[in-house]
Amino acid sequence: MESQSNSLFHRIRQNYDYFFLISLIFGLMGTILFHRAGMGLNSFLFTIIIVVLFIFITKKLNISFTKWVLFCLITSILLSLSNVLTSSWKLQFLNNIGILLLLDTSLIQLLSERKSLGFFDNIKNILLLPFKAISSIGLIFVEGNRFVKDKKIIKNDKFRNILIGCMIAIPLMVITTALLSSADMLYGKIAKSMFEWLLYRDFYRIIIKIILGTLVCYCLLYGVTKETAVTVKEKTKASPTIGITISSLLLLSYALFCGIQIFYLFAGGIFVLPKEFTYADYARQGFFELLTVTGFNITLILICENVFEENKFLKGILTAITACSYIMIASATYRMILYIGAYHLTFLRLLVLLFLLIDSLLLAGIVLSLYNKTFPLFKYCVVVISICYLIFSFSKPDYYIAKYFLAHTDTNELESEDIYFLTTDLSYDAATLVVPLLEKHNDSRNLYQIDKYCKPLISDTKDIRNYNYSYMKAKKLLKDNLSFNKVD
Repeated sequence: MESQSNSLFHRIRQNYDYFFLISLIFGLMGTILFHRAGMGLNSFLFTIIIVVLFIFITKKLNISFTKWVLFCLITSILLSLSNVLTSSWKLQFLNNIGILLLLDTSLIQLLSERKSLGFFDNIKNILLLPFKAISSIGLIFVEGNRFVKDKKIIKNDKFRNILIGCMIAIPLMVITTALLSSADMLYGKIAKSMFEWLLYRDFYRIIIKIILGTLVCYCLLYGVTKETAVTVKEKTKASPTIGITISSLLLLSYALFCGIQIFYLFAGGIFVLPKEFTYADYARQGFFELLTVTGFNITLILICENVFEENKFLKGILTAITACSYIMIASATYRMILYIGAYHLTFLRLLVLLFLLIDSLLLAGIVLSLYNKTFPLFKYCVVVISICYLIFSFSKPDYYIAKYFLAHTDTNELESEDIYFLTTDLSYDAATLVVPLLEKHNDSRNLYQIDKYCKPLISDTKDIRNYNYSYMKAKKLLKDNLSFNKVD
């Protein structure tokens, strides 16, 4: 009997015109919304369009949305909404990564054959999806040729074959031209001028972006439904002795580290750092140690669940390692608080604190998965990360960074580097605090930096695609401040 995945794969191939149209809409709308445009309302609209396309795809394939897929799609929409509300490029970058991962997860959950996957399998499928899509790129041309031939859209076979040859030859010409250009300087100069003439025309750029968007969408549909028919045999799990040995040695190392934290740092050494450490070195070491330990813990859980036979003693050791990890989280958090107390808040330091919070919650899920084999660890991790990051993203951290900085700094004695930090490192999310302060320090020392900060707000743009609430709020604040209207 044909598997569901192969069935979906063949149904997509059989309905080439429908799914090609879906892909074309994806490429067309992506180009319309993002061509020569920044990040703002277009991100929210494009995510909504993708969700609508998901609905059309599932209706055509007779697939129902699960609660899990709905959660991923709603979360991706909320992240795109955050792009409209914040002007921080750092947040927008992280939001876009989150949107991409959530949409990929939704696509895999909807169209992949195997629905009940373990933690490692889910991660593997997300990582492999781009490569599966790339390997499917030829199918869009093969199926396109078959569709045109079957529907007799181009009746002349010779003309159709010439078109196919041109489509295949264009990328090959780009590659060979690049190689020949490096072999001969004169040829390279001529080729460069020709390509520049083509690529610097908006028309060609738009066409290329539409084609690329269409290819990406269609190849993803092919890639996620194309599974290799391999019969998975039941694996014989190994003896837990190896796992016990590895985890026991790690536990000894962790116990020593945690003992130092308890008897030195948290007790006699509180608020005191060893002389050979700076605050930066101390905080940085704590963070990367924690990151390494978390990786070890996740690896050990995967080994325990997938390789070794179930063993109570092994579970106990892994639980003890998790307990040590919580002590390390406390240590790393304490170090970062010391570091922030000395050098103030930054976006990266807040992100580290968020990571520590998420890590502590994930460890709880890992322990639960040890004692409950049916615990959905992957879904738990996605939900925890999504909720914590959504709160972080919508909170506009740059505002609180500025608020903390000004609360711990004499605003009457700000240096040029302080103005640089407030106007360069922070986005317009903090404008309600920064703009009034700049008025007070609008002198020759800071004029260049203030000009650089204010000019994007003074420039008038009517492109609705770029609409950003944080940016427009800062613009209004600046216009209300008459002294800043003199800035050229």
